[in-house]
Amino acid sequence: MKNQTVIGVFDTLSQARSARKALIEQNIKEDSIDVSKYGEHGRRGENYERNSTKVEGFFDRLFGDDDHEDDRDYKRSDAAHDVASRGTVVTVHTETMEEARNAATIMDRYGAIDFDNRYDQYQNDSFDADRNRNQLNERFGDVDESETIEVIKEDVKIGKREVNTGGGVTVRSHVIERPVEETLRLRDEEVFVDRKQVNRPATNADFKDRTINVQEKHEEAIVTKEARVTEEITVGKKVSSHDEKVHETARETEIEIDKGTNRNTREGDMKNRRDN
Repeated sequence: MKNQTVIGVFDTLSQARSARKALIEQNIKEDSIDVSKYGEHGRRGENYERNSTKVEGFFDRLFGDDDHEDDRDYKRSDAAHDVASRGTVVTVHTETMEEARNAATIMDRYGAIDFDNRYDQYQNDSFDADRNRNQLNERFGDVDESETIEVIKEDVKIGKREVNTGGGVTVRSHVIERPVEETLRLRDEEVFVDRKQVNRPATNADFKDRTINVQEKHEEAIVTKEARVTEEITVGKKVSSHDEKVHETARETEIEIDKGTNRNTREGDMKNRRDN
């Protein structure tokens, strides 16, 4: 029965995933490891807003009951909840204390946060996210882009790689609205009936049924819009090349053999040397 729970909080999902991979490589069962991202670099994210009650309840159960009779438990629960809500939480369920210690050591290796220290920084507003990010990048590589951290062995090899020079162009398009105003003269019709008194002799032509139908009309404004492309902006890169000499040194061993005469014979492994 699993009776030990180890919690680690990381500033980035990349660190948490690297820790999870290392835990699995140390024979900790994959289904015993949970990874939940709630924020990053000291900021709460949308996932925390959806799960805040669940997260708070979890740490309440972990450090004590809801009454918080022990002030130390209350502070640790509050600190753990606040720190966890701003990072990625890795929860490891283990069966033995030895496994728990091993899991804690692995998570520390990948930069698990010190709850109390970070909580104090949050409380006194001394936490600097940019400085913390730079420290993580120096220690683990680009933690915001990479999902794993690999151990690299340096060899004496000369090659080339692409690096970001910091230059570049960002082009964004935004839809804006501008008011358009036009004055129109609109015509309105109104039907009128004019009755006036007359006195003239009637003829047979006057005795007939007649219907006069006059319709009122008026003009109203209509608006039509047509969108036209007026300009095209193309963003690309021009590539050029240049030659660069790279200088490096390689060490080799020379052996001196003294054969007991006045003459020292100096031998070197010359056949392995290359002609420059």
